[in-house]
Amino acid sequence: MIFNIDAPIPTKGVLMRGHRLKVVVLVFLFTVGLFPVHARSAELIPLRATYASIGGAFAPLWIAQDKGVFNKYGLAVDLKYMLSATGTQALLSGSTDIVNPGTELVEAGLAGARVAFIIGILNRAVLSVYSKPELKQFTDLKGKVLGVTLPGSTTDLAARMLIQQAGMVAGKDIQVTHLQGMPDMITALAQGRIDAGIVSAPTTLRAKQAGLKELVDIAARNIPMIHAGLATTRDFIKSDRDKVRRYVQAYIEANKIARTDPETAKQVIAKWTKTDNKEDLEETYNTYVKAWEQAPLVSLPAMQTVLNFAINPNAKTAKPEQFIDNSFVAELEKSGFIKELYK
Repeated sequence: MIFNIDAPIPTKGVLMRGHRLKVVVLVFLFTVGLFPVHARSAELIPLRATYASIGGAFAPLWIAQDKGVFNKYGLAVDLKYMLSATGTQALLSGSTDIVNPGTELVEAGLAGARVAFIIGILNRAVLSVYSKPELKQFTDLKGKVLGVTLPGSTTDLAARMLIQQAGMVAGKDIQVTHLQGMPDMITALAQGRIDAGIVSAPTTLRAKQAGLKELVDIAARNIPMIHAGLATTRDFIKSDRDKVRRYVQAYIEANKIARTDPETAKQVIAKWTKTDNKEDLEETYNTYVKAWEQAPLVSLPAMQTVLNFAINPNAKTAKPEQFIDNSFVAELEKSGFIKELYK
């Protein structure tokens, strides 16, 4: 059908009727979509992000992705699994925007990189040391082997803290061995390659089922440490502040779902960890729900712990504030956004 809406109209009366017809036709064309209307629906803003472990700690991120919370705040997030060291390299090269890093990001910051943590997923070490049943206390590991995951990881940092607190020296009093992941930890313990290992949920449940002993409940000690956090560059914060704000808003809302809706959280954890064991899911959820904070500010004491064990000598004079930007969470908390979510 062709509408010649600009054809000449011979009389004044017909002209008025023709004008009304023209308006009706234009409305019709816009309605059915024959004319492009760009304002009809706002396009989602792309953002690239990572998480570094297949663990329940990241349930809020996965909920934000699966349940459309990122979309609600106008973002199309490309969320990828990437080891923390690789994620840090990607962030510094500009090939990703927001990452879940390990201690290597702080080392990069100490070397001059302009980086900042913006969300504290876990501000304390939510881990346990499991060992052979005959060991009674952590100091019994003197002369033995303690297993952790990758260098610079949360388990690696926790090991250094525990060894120092026990008045011992890594490599001299206790041998620290790096393994590929949590499943390898249990295998190494079973085979006798290590005497104890630092694990997280749900590996804690498998350790119990294997007859191993919880030598140290690190979580119960409430040790401040950045177990998991989200970070970006200060340049990205400056150039794309609105993107970062949307991401933080979405995370906080998804975090609220994780903290208050156990069934949804466990369903999402099951999908992303490819686990359908109900005991594993219960163990995982019950462990992390105690540590997710309503306002996920990055803890200054937790950052100080990372600095205390940093390799770069600049850490001795560095301040935790250099590596933190809590402005997004603080603004949302002050505005009443977080309080409104929990009504």
